[in-house]
Amino acid sequence: MVRYDAPLRDYTFLFHEVFQVTDISERLGYEDWDRDTIDMMLEEWGELMRTTWLPTNMDGDKFGCIYENGQVTMPPGFKDAWDLTTAGGWFAAAAKVEHGGMECPLFFRNAMDEFAISANMALSVVSALGLGVYDLLTTHGEAHLIDTYAEKVASGRWCGTMCLTEPHAGTDLGMIRTKAVSLDDGSYSLTGTKMFITSGEHDLSDNIIHMVLAKLPDAPEGSRGISLFLVPKYLPDEDNVNGISCSGIEEKMGLHGSPTCVLNFDASVGWLIGEANSGMSLMFEMMNRERLATGMMGLGLGEVAYQNSLDWCVERRQGRDLRGVKDLHEKADTILVHPDVRRMLLKMKANNEGIRALGTWIGTLLDEMHRGDEESKVHATALIALLTPVIKALGTDLGCETCSLAIQVMGGAGYCSEYGVEQFYRDVRIAPIWEGTNGIQALDLAGRKITQDFGRNLRSLMWPLVEFIEENRDDPAMARYTKPLHQSVRGLQQLTLLMVAEGMGNPHFLAAGATDYCTYFGNTMLAYMWARMARVSLDAKAAGIEDSFYDAKLRLADVFFAEILPDNVGLAAKVQAGHKHLMKFPEASF
Repeated sequence: MVRYDAPLRDYTFLFHEVFQVTDISERLGYEDWDRDTIDMMLEEWGELMRTTWLPTNMDGDKFGCIYENGQVTMPPGFKDAWDLTTAGGWFAAAAKVEHGGMECPLFFRNAMDEFAISANMALSVVSALGLGVYDLLTTHGEAHLIDTYAEKVASGRWCGTMCLTEPHAGTDLGMIRTKAVSLDDGSYSLTGTKMFITSGEHDLSDNIIHMVLAKLPDAPEGSRGISLFLVPKYLPDEDNVNGISCSGIEEKMGLHGSPTCVLNFDASVGWLIGEANSGMSLMFEMMNRERLATGMMGLGLGEVAYQNSLDWCVERRQGRDLRGVKDLHEKADTILVHPDVRRMLLKMKANNEGIRALGTWIGTLLDEMHRGDEESKVHATALIALLTPVIKALGTDLGCETCSLAIQVMGGAGYCSEYGVEQFYRDVRIAPIWEGTNGIQALDLAGRKITQDFGRNLRSLMWPLVEFIEENRDDPAMARYTKPLHQSVRGLQQLTLLMVAEGMGNPHFLAAGATDYCTYFGNTMLAYMWARMARVSLDAKAAGIEDSFYDAKLRLADVFFAEILPDNVGLAAKVQAGHKHLMKFPEASF
């Protein structure tokens, strides 16, 4: 049985010392979300995940989902865990009060995502999709649709999906063939096939609300002619299936507790969301929220993998410390005495805590974007545009690396199913593919987001980075953090100019370096997070607060700047190398 303890102390530090979220909550009108409420709710959610969701996780992997006669049965315990969470009102935490919600801040919802992913990723994706459907519905849906669906979707009594991919059209959605024809009553009839639909069919809820991309007759060619429709599995006033059938679920490497479905829409009744032919922009609203949640998948599984591999290392005895025996009363020392084991564990821990800080910052920016004044909204929107592809790509890449390292430090035991860690690696491997592959995220960052609005996004980021560096430039205790951060920021500016200048003349140059540029960008963001956490920890120690937590933060910051940030040197060299060595390789020689 795997162990999981929610990282409450780390979130207390991030919420109340690094980002001062209670000040943000008060300023943005989250009146009921003071420090006591935030801490209590987070502790209760973590305990629910540990006691209710976590025990179902290994059964989800072992037994998987069962497909029979067009229906999907979820693994043992999933339905009970879902119902308990629904009864507690937890799924509605981010929903509006009029829909039974608590209107929690999005930085808090982001932390909830991490805990849920660590405890049971297969269940967590169902709740994340429901929140995405709720947001689209309440923002762009007509009043009668909101009245019919919003409260039930918010509560978890009804679930949701996003239906984009078709057998012949993956990333290139302009090629979709699903058709929508208007009916006399203002609804539409949809016909087509969608595949790779996460949680497209299951028995967790009484209904499933699909957000479906389709084309109207005489719509413009390509992605400009796509519209978005709400299509329920069951019509609200009838007790029959709405022309939707599941023709199978995929056999996958991991995430066996999550059904990945092929859905057939046969004259299924749906309703237009937003304006006709605006489906792509609307779906991207949902996808961008899901991309943040997907980035947190890397963290959630990385955290639980780290905790369990650390437990192993504390108990496992092999060999002796190279500088002499540590434990005279045992035949061997624990493997924590070995520098390479420490290197792997500390790299896992440093990346986890860095991504957690970055995710928390992004959560506060989402709140600013939705509730701040006009100036705050503009600034936050620009930062979100840049940071969404970064955290999705970096968070999921690091999640894969962390879960792989967890297996490595455990040796053969890590490779065996009995100990649970190998499942985390198989489960997390989908995350770099989901919601647009990480290569697409990198192209989005390098090809669109850094040049958007004449570089406004990047200017919005550089201002807080440079300001932080200047504020701490003369503090000798901060020099070991601010100097490498400054070098990395300067390098990012130079690489950005290179990508823009060369990319304008040859898009192959930009595309060839995009992934390494995105990783460089992400490492720089983590360096900023670690420098900020170091600043707070130094201030706490200077104030005479005796807490080993701050000492550990500072030592882990040292690990990040010594072991991880130097990778940027090699990444910069690869970006500068350009594209010719890739594109000149003859196809016949592959």
